Amino acid sequence: MKRLTALLLAGMLAMTALSACSSPKKEDKASATDAPSSTYASSTKNEKSGEEVDTDVASSNASDEERKNDPASVALSDYIKNAKESVIILPGGSEKRCAIPEILIDSSDAKAANREIVEKYGDYFDDPEGHNYVTELNYEAYLYDKFLSVYVKNKVDGGNSYGLCYCFDITNGSELSAEKLCSMTDHDYNTAISVLKTHLTSYYDDKYSQLPGNDEMRRQTLADSNIKASKLFLNDAHELTAMVQIYAAVGGGNWVETIPAE
Repeated sequence: MKRLTALLLAGMLAMTALSACSSPKKEDKASATDAPSSTYASSTKNEKSGEEVDTDVASSNASDEERKNDPASVALSDYIKNAKESVIILPGGSEKRCAIPEILIDSSDAKAANREIVEKYGDYFDDPEGHNYVTELNYEAYLYDKFLSVYVKNKVDGGNSYGLCYCFDITNGSELSAEKLCSMTDHDYNTAISVLKTHLTSYYDDKYSQLPGNDEMRRQTLADSNIKASKLFLNDAHELTAMVQIYAAVGGGNWVETIPAE
């Protein structure tokens, strides 16, 4: 009986060994023949010359002019920078920061604008003490699609503002008239002027309707000739805005304000 039991156990062990040898080996998760991932830029061949060209280098070789002519790829710093700037320490330790812009467009219109800005405000930086009535001299610039808008603002004692305003087509460097800007932005010029007059009337009457002897100044401000002489630009919300001359029997007689035109 013991001999029979031993034979049965030996048979079972032999069958187990044969089964283990015949089962397929489980593959490793990472095969030794797997290639490492590429850590370099791929290159392609120039079909005409047969030379290899690094695609990363080729894609970055577009000229600055080509990039600047594509409104989708430009930055505001491509078109404007500080022409002059200074920080003046005022009595009491407060600061007055001043800057005027240089428009970086190679066109006769842009060069004329730069000359006008420097002629009007450049002397302030050479003789700040002689212009101590100026409380602020700075500018705002907005780039939207193909339009560069620049608004130089100058505030003086008493709170009145003066300034210069420009709007350029960056694709050709031309300064845009109010009519041209409206047509290029799908606005009706006459409608924009009408809306501007409505906003200007509301603004003016809210502030100056109670001034004695101001009727003539009001008529001068709301005259069609004054409104149509306004400079239109696109503000930071891409809305039509006008720099308008304001006339009133206070504060030196005239200054400018920015009024919505849509």
